[in-house]
Amino acid sequence: MNQRRSLKEFNLLNEVLIVMITPFDLFGYGLYRYTFQMKCEEVPELKLDDGATRIFLNTRGEHPELVSPELIELLKYMEHSTDEVSGSCESKRIQEMHRRVCQIKASEKTEVKYMQTWEEKILIKQEGIAEGEKRLLVSQIQKKLAKNYSAEQISEILEIDISKVENIVEEIQNEKAVEE
Repeated sequence: MNQRRSLKEFNLLNEVLIVMITPFDLFGYGLYRYTFQMKCEEVPELKLDDGATRIFLNTRGEHPELVSPELIELLKYMEHSTDEVSGSCESKRIQEMHRRVCQIKASEKTEVKYMQTWEEKILIKQEGIAEGEKRLLVSQIQKKLAKNYSAEQISEILEIDISKVENIVEEIQNEKAVEE
């Protein structure tokens, strides 16, 4: 009974649609669209009804008979969002989308917000990379300390300045002192 109830609750999860658009054929079958839903490898007819569907769209598909013309137009537009491509589309929705994209691009206020967001993302990424590099270095130094290497030896092995090693060793010791 409990197992049946939890399966019922699992099936009540919201549906999730993940769409990935690529300018190349990720799977090599020449299709515009590949749709995946979870199934058991050992028992193929057993599907996991988790509501998740993954769709991979290929802007360079070769089988137009398998998808709508509007999807093909959209994928062409996604790859080349120009006035010419938009103008050649029969889909009014794609033409309207292009008009709105052009309005947004023409708005100086939107452009400034976009640039600020872009700069913030770059800063966050750079900070994340720096933090990751520092964690790796701390981990390497901790391993060398555990093997009773001196700061000078660690500096030589890792090819970094002795003062940097000493600062990190001090940080490690301070953290240990706080934990105790």
